[in-house]
Amino acid sequence: MTRTAGFDRLFYCFGLIVIAWAVLTFLLVPMVAALHAALFRHGGLAILDAIAELARSRRVRAALWNTAWMTGITIVTGTIVGMFQVAVLEYFRVRGRGFLKVAFSTPLVFGGVVAAAGYNFTYGPGGAITAGLTALFPSIPRDWFIGWIGVLFAHTFLMTSFHFLFLRAAMRRIDYSTIEAARSMGASELTILLRVVLPVIMPTLLAVTLLTLGTAAGSFAAPQVLGGRDFHMLSQMVLTLNSLRRPDMAALLALLMGIVLMGLILLSQYVEAKGAYTAGTKTTARIQLRQIRNPLMRIVMHALAYLLAAIYLVPVALIVLFSFAPASSIGIEILPSTFTLANYARVLGGGTAFVPFFNSMLMGSVAVAVALAITLFAVPVMVRQRSWLTRALDISFFLPWIIPTILLAVGLIAAFDAPNPLVGNVVLLGTYWLLPIGYVIFSLPLMVRFMRSAFIGIDPAFEEAARAMGASGSYRFRRVVLPLVAPTAILVAGMKFNNLMAEYPLSAFLYNVNNRPLPIAIVDGAVSADPDQAAISLAYVTLIMAFSLAVILIAERLSLGRTPESSNL
Repeated sequence: MTRTAGFDRLFYCFGLIVIAWAVLTFLLVPMVAALHAALFRHGGLAILDAIAELARSRRVRAALWNTAWMTGITIVTGTIVGMFQVAVLEYFRVRGRGFLKVAFSTPLVFGGVVAAAGYNFTYGPGGAITAGLTALFPSIPRDWFIGWIGVLFAHTFLMTSFHFLFLRAAMRRIDYSTIEAARSMGASELTILLRVVLPVIMPTLLAVTLLTLGTAAGSFAAPQVLGGRDFHMLSQMVLTLNSLRRPDMAALLALLMGIVLMGLILLSQYVEAKGAYTAGTKTTARIQLRQIRNPLMRIVMHALAYLLAAIYLVPVALIVLFSFAPASSIGIEILPSTFTLANYARVLGGGTAFVPFFNSMLMGSVAVAVALAITLFAVPVMVRQRSWLTRALDISFFLPWIIPTILLAVGLIAAFDAPNPLVGNVVLLGTYWLLPIGYVIFSLPLMVRFMRSAFIGIDPAFEEAARAMGASGSYRFRRVVLPLVAPTAILVAGMKFNNLMAEYPLSAFLYNVNNRPLPIAIVDGAVSADPDQAAISLAYVTLIMAFSLAVILIAERLSLGRTPESSNL
């Protein structure tokens, strides 16, 4: 064995040991700790007592009821709006499809905590739309939007991103010759939609519905910002119970939510896979846009499409405009009369407003760098060498995708709120680094999924040629493999960095005064009555949207055809 080969072997073994330790310490142990906290208290089994206490709590019962009916209504309203969008973009001939496609895609850059803060600014007590409405109708209360109305509004118009991404693709798989055959037999447009089109897209529609159900049930940012004092959902109750030093009840509630959400995720994957099988045949004729022949229906369709576009675009436009306006105009003017760069100067100038931005930039950069390093080392090993260790790592890396974020956060708190021998008997809870560790875990599933595809797509002949010329394993990776997967690595790193800049559920559980991140500052500014804080929050939101748009443009440039994931609401 040559010296270089021996070094490569030593590095390989050391890397596997480090990754196995990290997975055990920061993923598997927290899951066990969350389970232990849910089942035991003071050294004895206490799950029945915790369930009884949760059942007696009026706030928990109210949150459970709110979560149940809000999820149900969200499925109905979101499906209606989402299917209407797909019909406008992929089935009927509507003028301005390019503009409408841009408008309907805004939840891809305007989602999660960013959208919750944006809707609060637009329609909340100090919002521009509210100012205009109260000027016209003084009897309207300024907090008309706060409560279940605001949460349902946010859910309905933000969760259509699933329909925009997946249902549109399903529509394009429809064989247009079947539509023409049905039309030649005298079938009406409605009959064609119900009897020909709907059966083809039904598996994807069911999968999208299950994704919507899971996202709505675990909603956090929307009820936190828009729910006000009277409307709470279960995710908020987990955070409240944890802050009240009841880790047993918080862990149990998070565990119960996790079981439901994991079941929904697995069910959606099953349904989506079934849909890919049943509707995956080659299309012999591409679907053609249908002209709406009824003049009245054509007018109604166009009016609804552009009204929906306005609902999506107006909050974004107002946020961008008021981010350049002085704080004194917020809540007073419907449109800003003067513009300034003062808000951005405060955010980027190194003062107090810069701290959350810097914290998120630093923690996001560190988390993405660590997660990318783990992925670039582990994925080639898992792809090329199948053993019990690599199979275990493969399964472990995808656990954070199945486990709800709040359950992961509760597990990290339970595992590291006391000295832990796996980290040198250090108490990580309350330190700067527990949140970045959570960010790393949160980033791994998406990175592993994308990079696996990139590594599998490499032609083995490239490495074989380099090996035949005597190149070592590390040299082949640096000079042959890495350049081939670099575009995917850059894109996925940008996507996850963008996600982490707006990651609210994990941040709400794990942050402290030393690492207060940008999502927490956005929420604080959104619910604050101080116009200066609101102005700073608008600058934060605009910067996040700009970065999200840049990531999408990079994705388009690299021709990967993917877009960032939606954050939890």
